[in-house]
Amino acid sequence: MVTSMPTNNNTVAEVLEMWPETVTVFQYYKTACVGCTMAPFDTMDDVAREYDLNVSELMAALHEAVAHAG
Repeated sequence: MVTSMPTNNNTVAEVLEMWPETVTVFQYYKTACVGCTMAPFDTMDDVAREYDLNVSELMAALHEAVAHAG
């Protein structure tokens, strides 16, 4: 059972480590986040800003991926 979900303040590295099923979300949005050297530093807010994504939609997609894996 999933007890937590990614937040806007989590870094990419944290999200991928805690919820590896989110890899597909980063790929879907065509980001270079998986394997990026900035992954330990960039938060979900940073990713949304850097890739011109709606942060609410990104977070919803991440949450959906986590929920379906759990």
